[in-house]
Amino acid sequence: MSLLDLIGYDRHGAVTEVATTLDKGRLNTYGVTLAALGFNAPAWVAASSMSVLYSMVGHAAPLSLLVAYVFPMLILAFCLVRLVREAPSAAGVFTYVERFLHPGMGTVLGWTYTVMAATVAPMTAVIGAEYIQALFPSLGGDIQARIIGTVMLLVFFAVSFRGIELTAKVAGIFLVFEILVVSGLGLCGIMDPQVHNLSLADMYSVKDAGGWGALGAGLLFGLWMLANFDSAINYIEEAKVPVRTVQRSLLLVLSLAFVIYSLAAIGWQYAVPVGKLAQIVENGNGGPISAVANVYLPRSLSWIALFVVITSCCAGMQISINSGARTMYRMSAEGHLPTIFGKTNKYKAPFIAVASMVAFGVVMVWLKPLAKIIFYYDTVTITLVLSYAAMLAAAIRLFWMKHSAGVAAMLSILPVFSIFVILYVGYSAGMSPGDPDDLYDAWYIGVAIVAIGTILAFMRRKPGAAADAPGDAG
Repeated sequence: MSLLDLIGYDRHGAVTEVATTLDKGRLNTYGVTLAALGFNAPAWVAASSMSVLYSMVGHAAPLSLLVAYVFPMLILAFCLVRLVREAPSAAGVFTYVERFLHPGMGTVLGWTYTVMAATVAPMTAVIGAEYIQALFPSLGGDIQARIIGTVMLLVFFAVSFRGIELTAKVAGIFLVFEILVVSGLGLCGIMDPQVHNLSLADMYSVKDAGGWGALGAGLLFGLWMLANFDSAINYIEEAKVPVRTVQRSLLLVLSLAFVIYSLAAIGWQYAVPVGKLAQIVENGNGGPISAVANVYLPRSLSWIALFVVITSCCAGMQISINSGARTMYRMSAEGHLPTIFGKTNKYKAPFIAVASMVAFGVVMVWLKPLAKIIFYYDTVTITLVLSYAAMLAAAIRLFWMKHSAGVAAMLSILPVFSIFVILYVGYSAGMSPGDPDDLYDAWYIGVAIVAIGTILAFMRRKPGAAADAPGDAG
C-alpha cells in the first residue's frame, strides 16, 4: 500500500460530488484555499499575537511556529485528509465524530465548532472597528465602535447571502493586501536588515528560546496562529472535485500560513530589535506590523499597517460566518438541528443559518466590546482545542476500523501524542493568568459549551426524522 493510499488521498478525483443542496461545483482548489486562508486572517493574527510570541521565546519565535506546524498541526492535517475521503461533508468535526465515535458526541462537537465560528465573527468585528477608528480618529468612541462592528457584520451578511463564489472572491481580494504586507515586510527585513549580529541558527535554538518549558508556552500561540486551516472542509459540498480539492487545500492553507508567519517572525527581527517588538502592546495601532512598516515605508504610507488589519478582519469575519453556517446546514440535514437551518435561497446559500450567525455576532458586539476581548480569545481557543482533539480521536478510531492492528497502532502513535499536546494547549489557555479575574475562564466557557451541546444531543430528533432534511436532496 502506497503512502497516498494509506492517507486516503483522492489523487484521481474519484469522488466527483456529494449529496447537497448547496451550490455544487463552484469552487476549485484556488477558491477553497483562499476562503480557508481568509479564516486564518494572517494580518490581524500577526498584529495581535507576534509580540506575545516574541515576549515568550524571544528570537526563537520561528522555532515555536516550526514545532507547532510539524507537531501537532501537520499530523492533524494528514488525519483530516483521511477523514475527508471517508466522510465528505461540510460539517467536518460533526460528521467525523458522529460517524466514527458516537452520534450524540457528534452533536456536541458540531455545536462546539459552530460556537467557535460564531465567536470569531464578532471578535473580528470589534477588532476591525478598533482599527477603523485608529485610521479615522473622528469615529472614536465606544458606541461608535459597536455601530461600526454591527455595520461590518451586516455588510458581510449581504455578501454571504449572495453565495459562495462572491464570498471566495471577496476573501481573495482582502488576502492579497494582507499577505503582501505581512510577508513582504518580513522579506524586507531579511533583504535589508537594520538589526545586525543576528543568527538564523539562534532563531531555531531551543536553548535561546529558554528551554523546552518556554517553548511549550510559545506553542500555545504557535497553534493559535496556524489554526483554522481546517475550515477548507466547510466548502467540500461546493467544490468542483470535492474530496481532492479539499485535501489539497488543507495542506496548502496550513503550509501557506506557516510560510507567511515564519517570514514575518524572522524578518521583523531584522527590522526592529526583538526586545522592542516584544514590548509592543496591540491597541489598534498596527502592533508590530506598524513598527516594521515605519522602518521601510514612507510616512505617507503608514496607514497601510492599519488597513491590512482591517481587511484581514473582514476576511476572517465573512469566512467564519460561512463556516459556521455550513456546519449548521449539515447538522440540520442530518437531523441534529431544526430543518429551518438547512433552507437555501436562490443563490443556494444557507441563508437562515447565515442570518443566525450574524444575529449572534451583532448581539455579542454590543454585549462584549473590545474591553472584553479576552472572552473571545478564551472561547475560540477552548472550542478549537475540543474540536481538534475530537477529530484526531475520530481519525484514530477510523484507523482501527480500516486496518490491521499493527498498521492501526503505527498510524495512531502520532495522533495520540497530538491529542495530548492539544489538550495541554487547552490547559495552558485555562491557566493563562493575564488578568487574574480571567483565570480559568477558558475552562468555564468550555464546560458551558459542552453542557449546552449535551442538552442539544438529548433534544435532537430521532434519526428517522432526518429523512426529509434538505441536505439529502441532490
